[in-house]
Amino acid sequence: MAQYEEDRKSIVAEVPAHAHLPGMDATTEVQVVPTPAAPKSRWDSIYRSSLFQICVVSALAFCGPAMADAISGLGGGGQATPYTVNAAQCASYCAVAVISLLGGPLASRMGIKLMLIVGASTFAINGSAYYVNSKYGVQWYLIFGRFLYGAGFGFWYVAEAAIILSYPEEGRRGKYLAIWVGARNLGQLVGGSISLARNAKAAAAGAIATSTYLIFVAIEAVGFPISFLISPPHKVRRSDGVPILLAAKQPWKTEFLLLWQCLISKQMLLLAPIGFYSYFYGGVLSTYLTNYFTVRARALSSFIVPSGIIVFTSIFGRFFLDNRRWNQRLRAQVGFAVFMVPSMACFAWLIVNQTKFMKMSNAPKYDWNSSGWANAYLPFYIMQICGYLCQTYIYWLISCFTADVQGNARTGGVFRCVEAVGQAVSYGINSNVKTKMIPLAINFGLAGFCIPFTIAIIQKVPTWREDAANRPIDYDQEEGGKNHELRG
Repeated sequence: MAQYEEDRKSIVAEVPAHAHLPGMDATTEVQVVPTPAAPKSRWDSIYRSSLFQICVVSALAFCGPAMADAISGLGGGGQATPYTVNAAQCASYCAVAVISLLGGPLASRMGIKLMLIVGASTFAINGSAYYVNSKYGVQWYLIFGRFLYGAGFGFWYVAEAAIILSYPEEGRRGKYLAIWVGARNLGQLVGGSISLARNAKAAAAGAIATSTYLIFVAIEAVGFPISFLISPPHKVRRSDGVPILLAAKQPWKTEFLLLWQCLISKQMLLLAPIGFYSYFYGGVLSTYLTNYFTVRARALSSFIVPSGIIVFTSIFGRFFLDNRRWNQRLRAQVGFAVFMVPSMACFAWLIVNQTKFMKMSNAPKYDWNSSGWANAYLPFYIMQICGYLCQTYIYWLISCFTADVQGNARTGGVFRCVEAVGQAVSYGINSNVKTKMIPLAINFGLAGFCIPFTIAIIQKVPTWREDAANRPIDYDQEEGGKNHELRG
């Protein structure tokens, strides 16, 4: 045990005074928090473990964004036409972008836990906005409700980013990211099952059954009490004994100076194109699904898409991002190719389909037993999976450059602001009924545009993450155990 403590201290000593994305000025004073006192019980050991924190965030992802994605996965939010819904989505992501941009300064003052709670308190507004619009035709509340949800979600978004970037141990990042993505898509899977069960007989175009939204609202409401289970970073016990880095509280002026440095850093500018691209496909594919598929085909899609995402992100995290036979940079190179190559092929496929559909006198509405359904649906399906692989990869890539919790809130907030801007632009363009080909072509162009910039940042990925101090760590023992052996 004494040797363990000595090794742990040597690892902490080798962590730089400010861990940051390369190219950012090291101006933040960092506090290295000592390992918390030994757990008083087995429950305390589990409750304070990094795995439990990831599970809490994953449960919240299930209740919040997963339900929002499940509704979106119905195509046009389950409405008969997607255009008002796209306008509401645009308003929502504008709010997310503003709050996310200010994530670093807000996290410094509010703390990660409070931000998570504030965000979770707005989850149920999302489902209620769709319900009210579907039942009573109140479109202003759909737009206003989505805006309020977006503002709250911005708080949650930043806190979530800081946790998934900062809490996992080296060597477990891919696994924990896969748990997070899996939970988010398990929520979509549950939502898709509900939708499919309630709409399986609706073999025509139109809107989803109104009562479907009430079930989504109930699940979203559960997120608020769950959010209180998260532990603040200074109380979390990592299994490798390396404490989480915390930045000293800074004046507002300093916080905004650090935010500006993050915004203009070379690495953030290199990451911006893939961040803008990573969620842009949401509005494009949702509109495609609504325009060309029946209600029950859309309901089926909301079930099988998350099923595929759960399987493929788990494989991606386990066999590519956490592959111990490859160094970190090689994993970054291979991981990027795994999702980008099929994405480019599917964009070409979708453009061919869209061109064919636009030439028809009447746009097709494919049911799951229609001739041509597979050709119309498969590129959509593959792109949905590649989209989540891309998002998993990006956060793994950012976490390759170690940072303190507040620094990760700042970096994650800026990056998520870029993502939200991409989503807002995508849904804004797709809210216009006359622009069916333009968003798809823009999305294809963005995919190609981000490739050289992402390759440039990949080449800067260090062989090992800084808080690992280049030491492989034995993770074979249970989470929360006391006698972990560090191999020098």
